[in-house]
Amino acid sequence: MDNKGFIFTLDAVMGISIIFILLAAVANLDESQLSPNPHIRISHNAQDTLETMATYKTGSEEFTVLQNVAAVLAANKNDKTGIASAGQVAGAYLNKTLGSAKYNFTEEGQVNNTVVANEDMKKADNIAVGVRSCDNYTFRLYIWD
Repeated sequence: MDNKGFIFTLDAVMGISIIFILLAAVANLDESQLSPNPHIRISHNAQDTLETMATYKTGSEEFTVLQNVAAVLAANKNDKTGIASAGQVAGAYLNKTLGSAKYNFTEEGQVNNTVVANEDMKKADNIAVGVRSCDNYTFRLYIWD
């Protein structure tokens, strides 16, 4: 009987098994294990979220989310009604995008006030911020875990 085929097959199965074990190990890595500092992760998340708000258009709308927020503020002359309406626009997007992360979205150029927040920043200890300007408004997004 010829055993050469059996040894070759056994060698191939052992080699493939090692590859599957390595793939399973890589697939089970957490993002937090890859990043040495969790502050770096949320810092990137804050800026990326603002950049997305500046480019994302919901449905068939003509303006981006950030342009809509700026337009609502400008149309209401930065009053409390405008801030509340702009907060609804921004809050709907941020709640959908950020999930369980806590945030505070402010305008620092003309309104100098919080537009929308889902938690008080005084309770936070690891805060990351992203900054983006749009239509003469300067928006800041503070994110923390």
